[in-house]
Amino acid sequence: MNPITLFKQLMCCATMAASLSCEAQTYRYNTKFHVLASNFVETIPIEMRDHQIFVTVHVNGRPFRMLLDTGSGQGITYTNSAFPYKRILGKIDSYDANGNMRKTDVVEFQEFRLGNIAIHGYPGTLLDSHVPHKDYDAVLGFDLFNKGLSCKIDPREGVMVLTDIPNYFEREPGFPVKYRLERWSPHIKVSPFPGCTDEARFDTGSRRLYVSSQVEGRAFGHRAIGSFGVERANEVAFLWLDALEWGGFSFQDYHTMTTQGISRVGAEVFDHGAVIIRPKQKLLVFQPYSQSISCMVSNEQMSIAFVPKEGRASVGLIWEGGRHYRCGFRQGDIITGVDEQHIFSFAQFLAYPFIKGQEYRFRLQGADGRERIVVSER
Repeated sequence: MNPITLFKQLMCCATMAASLSCEAQTYRYNTKFHVLASNFVETIPIEMRDHQIFVTVHVNGRPFRMLLDTGSGQGITYTNSAFPYKRILGKIDSYDANGNMRKTDVVEFQEFRLGNIAIHGYPGTLLDSHVPHKDYDAVLGFDLFNKGLSCKIDPREGVMVLTDIPNYFEREPGFPVKYRLERWSPHIKVSPFPGCTDEARFDTGSRRLYVSSQVEGRAFGHRAIGSFGVERANEVAFLWLDALEWGGFSFQDYHTMTTQGISRVGAEVFDHGAVIIRPKQKLLVFQPYSQSISCMVSNEQMSIAFVPKEGRASVGLIWEGGRHYRCGFRQGDIITGVDEQHIFSFAQFLAYPFIKGQEYRFRLQGADGRERIVVSER
């Protein structure tokens, strides 16, 4: 072969290899996965537990549990999860709930069935988990709806109705708000008090009805655990809202707190109604279980948060006006035991079978190294 021809072929191969290598390093968000059905209306069972929404999918007949997280732009799986994936698609700049960014791998999930609907080529971020996810194997993100599928989420009925039929939910009543996409997840305008409008992510991965970034009390600490660790310590304000307005509907007498990331409307909203997602019109429609234009929430203020600190369970945030402070918890306390069980890790603390309303004997190690016993509910 002519040396010049050989050199050109080698250079061409090298260029192609470099191009493929470059493509392998970068993944750009898309919804090119396939929904292997058309003209369908599928009713899929869901479970709401501890203000999170779960759905069971099947891979080759094997069941897996997924968290429905509208605050995530696409799927998520974990390095310690059994959820199967086929290949690595590339890397992406991934942001967690606290706004922290890290470059992570994106993988292609194996084909799974959501009810009778097969989903092929679905992408998900592959993360190391800072918190053990004992309740689920993977995350189903908002790209399912960015694909164009409409959905009604109704935990009271225990179902999610999914359809590809345009305007299927058009005649359904409710209180609509427009949303816009940021990092491929929906953001809506709500009003936490008269004369104030706040943009909040509709995030079913978050539990609280509303977490504000806009006062009943203040503290210094951290509570939110994102995919890349615990948020930075900062001042936190505890709020008591007369009403939170969503598209003409009012959630009244609501206790909440600030957050360091964007404000979020979380899965507690499903305590009071169903939500319809209409991606063609970029609408979220709240359907209250009652026939009124408001509801009383009258919830208890969150007064303590536990976070990992060097692998141990610790008090990351406490409000001096709350019952946990009155019981004796203090900022920075390390939990070394509950009742008769020693606690050696944050994962072990999360796995402890706490029962709501029941009191426990917490063995704590304070900042001075001394141990003490505090009797309190979890």
